[in-house]
Amino acid sequence: MEHKVIEQKTKEVLISVLNLNKTVDELSNDQALFGNDENPGLFDDSLAVLEVTSVLMAEFELEASDFGEESFRTVGTLAQRIYDVLHLAVV
Repeated sequence: MEHKVIEQKTKEVLISVLNLNKTVDELSNDQALFGNDENPGLFDDSLAVLEVTSVLMAEFELEASDFGEESFRTVGTLAQRIYDVLHLAVV
């Protein structure tokens, strides 16, 4: 699967699960998933992480262990991790 397709699907999952009022094009790869008071991220609690992870696992046939703390920095790092896992499985 191409990186661009994974990126698009990842953004679609985030928008759907988190009920974001954005389009795929409006959601930047640099958007933080976790934030702070000054710069909020997309996740507002740990339940959001679980919900997004569950949907991504089903969408891409992944395991929870495929994700790590680094995966959830930004929208882009999440999509990159999914790409990496899928392409390691092919090799």
